[in-house]
Amino acid sequence: MNSSDSREALERELAALQVEYHRVLESNSFRLGRLLIEATRSPLALLRLPITLINFFRTLRRQSRPPGPGSIQYEMVRKQWLSLVEEINKSGSKELVFLFSGTTCIQGTRGNRPIRQAQALLARGVPVFFSYHRTRFTESLPVHNSVGLVQSPVDITLQLLNDISAVSLGDIRKLFIISYPFEGIESYVDKFRSQGWSIIYDCRDDWEEFAKVGMAKWFHAEVERKLVATVDRTYCVSRPLVDKLSLLVPDSCVKLMPNAVGKDIIPNNYKHEPALFPRVVGYFGHLSAAWFNWEAFKEIVQLLPQYQFEVIGHSAPSEFELPENVLFLGPRPWQELHRYATRWSAGIIPFRMGRLADGVDPIKIYEYLAFGLPVVSFVMPQISDYPYTTTVSTVEEFCCALKAACEEVPKHEIIEAFLTHNTWEARAEELLSIFGDPVS
Repeated sequence: MNSSDSREALERELAALQVEYHRVLESNSFRLGRLLIEATRSPLALLRLPITLINFFRTLRRQSRPPGPGSIQYEMVRKQWLSLVEEINKSGSKELVFLFSGTTCIQGTRGNRPIRQAQALLARGVPVFFSYHRTRFTESLPVHNSVGLVQSPVDITLQLLNDISAVSLGDIRKLFIISYPFEGIESYVDKFRSQGWSIIYDCRDDWEEFAKVGMAKWFHAEVERKLVATVDRTYCVSRPLVDKLSLLVPDSCVKLMPNAVGKDIIPNNYKHEPALFPRVVGYFGHLSAAWFNWEAFKEIVQLLPQYQFEVIGHSAPSEFELPENVLFLGPRPWQELHRYATRWSAGIIPFRMGRLADGVDPIKIYEYLAFGLPVVSFVMPQISDYPYTTTVSTVEEFCCALKAACEEVPKHEIIEAFLTHNTWEARAEELLSIFGDPVS
């Protein structure tokens, strides 16, 4: 890595740390802790503590309501939206996309499906209004913005839906992508359609199964059913999800749109040079015990002490004590993953088998392959025929497959042929194809 790349990498890591720093400073637990610490430093502050706490909790109650018209955040988002509309009218843009994502904001460190879709659309010159999820109404608005991008937290977005649907843009082709079947959004499908919007439901996970493990408590099956029944087209990331939603609403338009990889995942100077002594096996992604099989992973690393395992990600449970041949690296920006993958001999996906995993098409598998890594995974129907991918159902089979994968040298041309048709740029073109004519 040259000095320029190193500087850019450090700047991205610093930006990510700044986001996390401000998140902590704004958290209620930090503010409460600071009040209690300050009270111990002064007898007068200690005497005033009951009144201070009463005022603190009154403030929390006021902050439990989403910022509405007249509030700084609401007016800021609305102003950005109106500015985007004005710019679209001036620039002669042909399309506008409203992406109701339900994921985090676009901040440069996450690379999930809605974020990568938005980035690919923006790269094509398509303006995007990106609605994201936040856990507290007091969270700051994101500072990471690109030309043509407006980001809005879902609590403000829901208040702007009527304005967004009725925006006057002449002959502009307008696409509403619902990637978050949040209760209430289904009631706006007819309103958007009446204003000339094309509407897609993008089903990126089996939300019913996620709800069963406590990861999507907001999910209501009837909301999803109504969406599939009323939108112009439903896209699913996996074949099992296509089958499920097709049966849910017979005669609906349900199509397969797997995940993909960005052309920018690998720098021009990337070279796969796996370490040999010891071999290094890698994983990156979410580490929630709801789907990452920590028990099986622990067995695997104990059965393969000759390998070093590197784990990158967030939300790892604290109760697992792992052997010495596991190095937990914590979360890393997706742009930095190549720095670790260059040394890996294989990538792994030790997800829990079952209906939740059956609906998954993990983005990481495309990225593993782009890095030149063979992949070993527990059974996941969507990826069973992907190149250099082995799916197994037991720990013993996993270990055997991993040993073989670590000795395999994938052919670049086979991987390239697969990934050529599975880029976020290609997915953006497919999303815009709903308008019915070639996208220039």
